[in-house]
Amino acid sequence: MSSQPPSKRSTRPHLSRRVVLTGSCLGLLTAAGATLWGDPPSAATVSDPAVGAIPEDRLLRPWGRLPATARIGTGITVGPTGEIALLHRAGTAFAYDAVIDTDTVVVLNPRDGTVRQTWGAGRFRSPHSITADSEGRYWVTDVSTNKITTFDAAGRQVGELGHDYPTGLETCLRVRNVLSNLPCTLDEYIFARPTDVAVSADGSIVVADGYRNSRVARFDTHRVLTGQWGELGDQPAQFNIPHGVALDSNGAVYVADRRNARVQVFNADGSVRHVWHSSALGRPYDVAIGPDDAVYVLDGGDLLDENNGEQRGYVCRLSTTGRVTHRWALADQRANPHQLAIGVRGEIYVAALAGAPLWRWAPQ
Repeated sequence: MSSQPPSKRSTRPHLSRRVVLTGSCLGLLTAAGATLWGDPPSAATVSDPAVGAIPEDRLLRPWGRLPATARIGTGITVGPTGEIALLHRAGTAFAYDAVIDTDTVVVLNPRDGTVRQTWGAGRFRSPHSITADSEGRYWVTDVSTNKITTFDAAGRQVGELGHDYPTGLETCLRVRNVLSNLPCTLDEYIFARPTDVAVSADGSIVVADGYRNSRVARFDTHRVLTGQWGELGDQPAQFNIPHGVALDSNGAVYVADRRNARVQVFNADGSVRHVWHSSALGRPYDVAIGPDDAVYVLDGGDLLDENNGEQRGYVCRLSTTGRVTHRWALADQRANPHQLAIGVRGEIYVAALAGAPLWRWAPQ
C-alpha cells in the first residue's frame, strides 16, 4: 500500500459512502426512536363542572387529633370495627427513596378522632395507600419499594407481596417514562409503583399497578396471580395511571383511571362492564364502596395532570349508571385530596396532600 496521502479525487467516493452510512444510521435511529417513543395518551382534559355552591352541611372539614408529624396525608381506610387509619408521608416528597423513621400510620377513634396508636417507622420509603380487610389487617402500597406489605391490627408485619427489582430495571423504567414502548423485563410479581389494593371477603386481592405498569392484577388468598389486564392507553380496559381500586359485594372491580379522567368497571374476569366519565365526575383519584354498595368517587382536581390544572376537591356518589346523584366538597378546595374511605354509618373520609392531612363529613 502506498505511503502517500490519497489525492482529493480518491477521497470523494470514500466520503460519499460515509455520508450514506451516516444517513442510514440516523434513519434507523430515528425509526427506532419513533417505535420506542410510542404514542402515549396525554391527560384527558376535564371540562369545568357546573357544580354551584355546596351547602354547609355537605362540606368536609379537617378532623382528628393528629400528631404534629402527620403531614401529607396519602391514604385513608376504615377498619371492620370502625377505626380510622390515616397513612401519611411525614412531610417527605413523592417517591422519596430513604426509609422514613417516623410512624406513618395513625389509627383514630371514630367517635372523637383521638389517637389509638401509631406505627410504621422504619417500614416505608414512599407509602401511597392503605386498605383494611375484614380481618382487621392493613395493606399498604409503597411506590419506592414497589411492594405491598400486610400488617396486623397492632402494626406488626405479617406479609409482603412483590418481587425485588433485578439490576437495571429501575433505570429501564425511568427511560420508559419517556420512551413508552421501551421493553423492560418484568415478571408478573414485580410491581412498578403500585397505587392501591382492594381486598375481597374471601381474602383475595386486586392491585392497581400503577404509575408505571398500567395494569390491574388479581391474586388469590395464597398470593398467587390468577389474572391481570390493562396496558397504557385511553381505550376501554387500558389505563393511564390506575390510581384507586375498589370491589363491591358482587365482585365487580372499580378503577379510578386518573389521567384518563374516568372510572372503569370490570367483571371479576377483567371484561369491561362500564366506562364512566363526565364533567360532573371530574378527575377520579379514588373510588370507594359504601356499606350499602353505593359507589363514591373522589374528584382530586387537575393540578398534577394538566398544565395550570385546577385545584379541586369533591366527593361524588353515583347511581348504578354512573350519574352523580350526591356531591360533597372539601371546605378548602386547595387541599389536593388523594384517597377516599366511607365509614360504617356513611361518614366520608379523605386523605389530602396539602394542608390538613385528614378531612371528614358525617351525616346529621
